[in-house]
Amino acid sequence: MKKRLWLGVLLVVIILGGIGGKMYMDKREEDRQELLEIQKDLANYVYNNYRLYTTNDEETDRFTQEYSNGDLTTEEYVEKVVSVRKYIDINKIEFTGYSISPMNSLVIYFTVNDVYQEEVGLNTRSAETDKFIYRIASGRGNGPYFIDEKNEKQEIGISDDQIIYYTGGIN
Repeated sequence: MKKRLWLGVLLVVIILGGIGGKMYMDKREEDRQELLEIQKDLANYVYNNYRLYTTNDEETDRFTQEYSNGDLTTEEYVEKVVSVRKYIDINKIEFTGYSISPMNSLVIYFTVNDVYQEEVGLNTRSAETDKFIYRIASGRGNGPYFIDEKNEKQEIGISDDQIIYYTGGIN
């Protein structure tokens, strides 16, 4: 009788463990799919709204010197510095990881065209679409590449072969 009771308890524990494990794995797969959707949405946002640029440091230094000497007004200085930028279209976005910030928001790390690294904190969702609102500051970068908003936004999607998804876990 005791043997049967223990066998019954063991059987119940195994069944509950299997059900719990299945529920955990299903939730994990849902989270993975959500992270892939976020990556695709962020890639489309960056592709449609931003471009990279490089600057000619010698020319920029010359303009800065002229501005410091008083030979250029602020408007002329800004116009000349912007005129020597070389803009580059985005051809590839590679996601390199995730982490959780101290403020409990998701941070996504990615590289654009193998030359520019960026991170985006996702902590605000749109009330209308229930998608994250992305914020990337223009002019950021450690050089020689920087990111800037496009003058005209596009509404086309980046193709999947231009995106390298990150499928690892959250750090």
